[in-house]
Amino acid sequence: MNTINCLVVDDEPLAREILQTYISTIPGWNLVKSCISAVEAYGALHEHHIHVVFLDIQMPVVSGIDFLRSLKQPPLVVFTTAFAQHAVEGFALNAVDYLLKPITKERFLQAADKINERLAAKNNVQVPVNMPAADYLFIRQDSKLVKIQFDEILFAEAQRDFTYIFLKNKKLLASMHLKILEDLLPENRFIRVHRSFMINLNAISSINGNMLEIDKHEIPVGARYKDQLFAMLGL
Repeated sequence: MNTINCLVVDDEPLAREILQTYISTIPGWNLVKSCISAVEAYGALHEHHIHVVFLDIQMPVVSGIDFLRSLKQPPLVVFTTAFAQHAVEGFALNAVDYLLKPITKERFLQAADKINERLAAKNNVQVPVNMPAADYLFIRQDSKLVKIQFDEILFAEAQRDFTYIFLKNKKLLASMHLKILEDLLPENRFIRVHRSFMINLNAISSINGNMLEIDKHEIPVGARYKDQLFAMLGL
């Protein structure tokens, strides 16, 4: 990826100006548009290929939280706000980072590093091309790419910006967020059951209340994921 396209969404002129200035100092970053509302941002996302959005939470009409929830395939998001109480909800929506206003240059650069690492990790995952029926993917491990058959995957567990992938005979640490792995796996075979866990439906050996047993591992099922899980299992 040569250029990282950025979108700023904030109803405060000064906040937009600060972010525009910071973005202009990052090599390879391009500010595509600066929007004053979520409504304007919808149009920008349809007109341009955006890699990362710096998104204010407290905005009129449509909040940043509601805006992100409405996107089927959102780009990477960094929340920007003056209110720390939204941090937990922001990270629950897989935000890359959460910047409190006033945003310092040092803190912005920390977020920029996370974005670059996340995009680099995503680009390091190679999925076979011109093979719609492929049942495997490649995950980078140190200096080599390791082939993983979908059937070998039991479940995956998020560890901040990394993901443990549990296979039938070993586990791998992948330099990617769980959401990225989720997008790469077939949705009819793999499902998120918790903010930190995704499982192979065929690997479930038993269900006990809000716990799944997979190869002697106990996997928690979050309340917001339970109905979809049971529907997928025909229960």
